[in-house]
Amino acid sequence: MGRPINKRFFGTPTDGGNEIKVQFHNGTGSVNGWIVKQLGSKKFRCTDGTATRDCFLVDKDSADVLAEEMTITVDDNGTPRQVTKIAGRMVTLDSGSKINWDFTGTGTVVEMEEAGSETVINAEDGVNGVVYEIVTAGDTDFTTIGAADSNVGTVFTAATIAAAAGTTGTMKIAPDDFEGDE
Repeated sequence: MGRPINKRFFGTPTDGGNEIKVQFHNGTGSVNGWIVKQLGSKKFRCTDGTATRDCFLVDKDSADVLAEEMTITVDDNGTPRQVTKIAGRMVTLDSGSKINWDFTGTGTVVEMEEAGSETVINAEDGVNGVVYEIVTAGDTDFTTIGAADSNVGTVFTAATIAAAAGTTGTMKIAPDDFEGDE
């Protein structure tokens, strides 16, 4: 299997954001998620918090993954790249390059996407400029603070928190979104 990935990069997303974000097929479609366990050099157990699937790492657009497939995307100096192999702190990219990774992308490494945070807050407690995901709509009109709609799962950048209409909607910090998959 090569060097396995350190287990501290697996599991439910935390505020620290050091859990690897993946895109995987949850049985009904392609969704954002995170790794629960490494099963082989290219096989991982993935979840979105609801569905858990054993998936193989593939070199495809994230939206095109099929059953039992997953992708990992990194930022290679502003260019999103698919990971074709990952071992320890080294990835092989779809370009064929082998390079180290971390969560900052500072220096001569690529930036790994963080899975996000599971800390849920009230909509009116958000911060402008932060990317959030709607957890519960309640009576909150999320369009007043920057969302396209008030649907659970909608990801948006908060723009006008002070204008929040309603008080029962909740949200969480969304996964890192450098690949533009809002």
